[in-house]
Amino acid sequence: MGSDNFVPIEGNSKNYHFALTIFAIFTVVGMICFGFSYFSGHHIFGSSNVVPWGMPIVLAIFLIGLSAGLHILAFLIYIMKQDQYRQVIKVAVYLAVVLIFGAMLAIAIDLGRPEKFWRLFMLFYMNNMTSMFAINSIFYSCYLLSAVIYLASLLGNMKKFSIIMGMIAFGWAMLTHGGTGAIFGFIYARETWFSPLSPFEFIMAAFVSSIALLTLVILLLFKLTKRRIDWSLIGSLQGLTKAFLIGLILLMVVGELTHLYSTNRDAIMYMLTGHYSWLFWVFQIFLGILIPLFLLFYKKTRNNPSSIIFSSIFIVIGIFFKRFYLVVPGAAYPLHFYPGHIEGVYGVVGKFPITLAEIGLSIGILSFLVFLFLLGLKYLEVMPPKIQEKQSEEIKSEALPSSNPTSAVT
Repeated sequence: MGSDNFVPIEGNSKNYHFALTIFAIFTVVGMICFGFSYFSGHHIFGSSNVVPWGMPIVLAIFLIGLSAGLHILAFLIYIMKQDQYRQVIKVAVYLAVVLIFGAMLAIAIDLGRPEKFWRLFMLFYMNNMTSMFAINSIFYSCYLLSAVIYLASLLGNMKKFSIIMGMIAFGWAMLTHGGTGAIFGFIYARETWFSPLSPFEFIMAAFVSSIALLTLVILLLFKLTKRRIDWSLIGSLQGLTKAFLIGLILLMVVGELTHLYSTNRDAIMYMLTGHYSWLFWVFQIFLGILIPLFLLFYKKTRNNPSSIIFSSIFIVIGIFFKRFYLVVPGAAYPLHFYPGHIEGVYGVVGKFPITLAEIGLSIGILSFLVFLFLLGLKYLEVMPPKIQEKQSEEIKSEALPSSNPTSAVT
């Protein structure tokens, strides 16, 4: 298949319009929940002075990881020059753009007053440029811009410029998600967050979750649009998933052992045995790692389409709860402002009740991203053509008379 031969989907079926309608409805629900939070305040969410971040920030770092991983993977695919990978390159980049937009949207909503979002980019004037938050505002904006330009260059079949922009976007994607990990890992005062391995763990988790998501998207899109699935491509993606998943496990083990080796291990013991620890053991370890490893390595399941789908779903869910586990329980553990017992709210473990408004808002954000992605599939040339379409085009091109007089005579 030629790397430049891409088409939009038809988008005329009842199922397509039904899906758009459903996700539009959920988007409206999310907008209503945001309206309540805008006029009433964030107290309608589960966040508080003790646990200041909630689902918008969880979604933001989760979506940033998916986007960065997809972009890094897409560029590596592009320079591999293998047709089996190139048939999904534009879908991967387009999905990465949608996801980073969703992450920026979640950050803006978490501000409470999203119309003041511009203040994040008043660099060296209204921001403390020694803060990782201020530094990451540069990473996020530059990454979003480079991702959009890279997608435009791919859609315009500008091969040389695509390679240049791919390299730039690749670098910004690494900085963006590594910087996101640094937001947490460089905070020494938070024992539950502090870790020099955090930027690398974030990047590795981004690889794992983005490959799993891309696998799901390919299988669903190609099946629903009646395109031929290249199982050698799926098998190759599963091989990458296994490799990066093992790498993630090693980073997690080293990180946890490092904290356990410390003389002050109260924070890590809280994370591993406290009242939020079930999130770690059930969703991260069992659902997000052990089950996918079994499905991907066991000879009777590793080549089964259903097993591939379920392992990918479990990995994406596991990484999502890995981010939730980091943000909420990590903030719930009380800070030690001075040695000894702290009285009052800042001396007790924080709680995070998930409210209906926060659930509705989160579903609304994700639904809006799916809605945008589906629209883009109809109006952008990001999908490989169906086999029938490709064959008919080849027949037409062969039937056309040659413009070379010599070849016409022969």
